[in-house]
Amino acid sequence: MSYNTKPKNYINEAIAQKTSDFSVKELCNELEGVSQATIYRVIEQMCQSGELKKTIAKDGQIRYQHLEECTHSGHCYLKCDNCGKLEHIDCEDFCDLTEHIKHQHHFAIDESNMVINGICEDCQ
Repeated sequence: MSYNTKPKNYINEAIAQKTSDFSVKELCNELEGVSQATIYRVIEQMCQSGELKKTIAKDGQIRYQHLEECTHSGHCYLKCDNCGKLEHIDCEDFCDLTEHIKHQHHFAIDESNMVINGICEDCQ
């Protein structure tokens, strides 16, 4: 069971305002008076519910990004290595690729966690 507390609401509001990825440390620096343990707990709940996407930056740092809920299959995320933007895409060509890999290479891709790194159009 999850309770809505003032610190949890404060964390949720701060995360909802983010337009790019962030680390727990960055969020802790913004949310003075909220314990790091509480922030980690809320972030974990949000990852489990699908509200946040957890990725690992090239430097090994764990980063998070707020996402709109997606109920489609056949999707992935494109993550910019420069600005950290995470973009959700639904693309039939991606479905074709995952089906090809499944049938020709006998490997089932977990599309809910598929992140393709690169450089976004704005950063190119």
